[in-house]
Amino acid sequence: MKKIGFFLFMTFLAISLFAQNTNDYNRILNRNLSAFAGYWVNGDGDRYYLQPDGGRGAGNFSRYENIYRWNVWIEGEGGFAVVLFPIGVDVVGYDYSTDTQVIIKTDKTKVRLFMGQDGPSNSESIYYKESEFPATHITSENLRLRTDQNLNSSTITILEKGTIVLVKEWGDYLTIDGNRARWAYVYTADGFEGWCYSGYLNAL
Repeated sequence: MKKIGFFLFMTFLAISLFAQNTNDYNRILNRNLSAFAGYWVNGDGDRYYLQPDGGRGAGNFSRYENIYRWNVWIEGEGGFAVVLFPIGVDVVGYDYSTDTQVIIKTDKTKVRLFMGQDGPSNSESIYYKESEFPATHITSENLRLRTDQNLNSSTITILEKGTIVLVKEWGDYLTIDGNRARWAYVYTADGFEGWCYSGYLNAL
């Protein structure tokens, strides 16, 4: 009797999860990406923050052969396509050396993203969602996040004291109030990225 009960419970759970995933995917066509929002990272270490609504400039949401696609336009940078591959769906790419379509080797047990103006050509270009933000530092004071590594560049946002960030790369040195430190290009947990002065960053 216990075995039958366990089997029925697992069957119910599987059906519930399938229904939930189906609803998550169907919402994409209505520009609701809340189930997939957050940071995605590819094999080259590049990160992309997927907004719950696709982000500014997102449009033309469509479904084709079990994959979901939309376009993103960023002022000053141009446009690109974002393609979401549900669990179990092959990532079909292109081998430019042989001029043929190929199946890109990916982890089909996970949802995957690709972004670009052309199709994927290797597994490193495929993004997987990060389950947890990999913070490396925390701000010790309120800190300006800037568009470039100089004090005259535009402010993107103010990072309040205690904000966790991920340092992507280190830049030039700068001395402020007698403190010499480098600029740091950082990601924030809520999707901002830019340059800040690392003199007010503490390692975690």
